[in-house]
Amino acid sequence: MSNTQNSTIARNFVEEIFNARNTEAAKNFVTPDIVYHGMAEEVRGVEDFKKWVSEDLSAFPDMKITILDNFGDQNKIAIRWTLKATHEKDFADFPATHKKFETQGVEILHFEGDKIKEAWTLSDMSPLVQ
Repeated sequence: MSNTQNSTIARNFVEEIFNARNTEAAKNFVTPDIVYHGMAEEVRGVEDFKKWVSEDLSAFPDMKITILDNFGDQNKIAIRWTLKATHEKDFADFPATHKKFETQGVEILHFEGDKIKEAWTLSDMSPLVQ
């Protein structure tokens, strides 16, 4: 796949799974044995990935991710993003604040064919504790 094709898949992945909250569409974007390295945990397999995303969407029901930039080489794409949400439920040892916040982060997506096989998330969690 070309960088352009992988960038399009990456953007559609964010829009469909996170912004449109369609976790069932994960099978269209990730391999069955996806490994997703989150900030606090590692998720393996498409079913655990869908569960993990559902928990995030439950904690932040109005979450909106905006992709600011992306670039890639060969079978990897990096995405720089902004996330805006309200913290409505406990999340990763942080009690719900019911306050709006904004943060930024980066995803590195490793493709196998036209699907994401492995991913890493790096983000600034400080807005949750402020």
